[in-house]
Amino acid sequence: MLARKRDLVRRFLKSYVEAIHLVKTNPDISRKAFAKYRQTKDDKRIDDAYQALRETVKPKPYPSIEGFRTIIKDASERIPSAKTANPRDFIDVSLLEEMDKSGFIDALYR
Repeated sequence: MLARKRDLVRRFLKSYVEAIHLVKTNPDISRKAFAKYRQTKDDKRIDDAYQALRETVKPKPYPSIEGFRTIIKDASERIPSAKTANPRDFIDVSLLEEMDKSGFIDALYR
């Protein structure tokens, strides 16, 4: 997908980074969205979900090599060829790096 529709992926990534910014900087809108899409009015559940996401998601969402190792290890139980897979073969951060180096992400938080 990245090779065939790079601009589409770039626009998606930009929206994703902007959504992370919104979650981190606008709790009211974020909580309303959680309530709507989780179909709940339980303030504790909404707040717990909001806090968990806010703490977990990084402003610059670079993937974790260790996270990919865990996924590959799990997959190797079902897919024998995964045992020799290199996590770096599944990661392309070029668009995120481009966005980061341009100052776009940092500018969101100023």
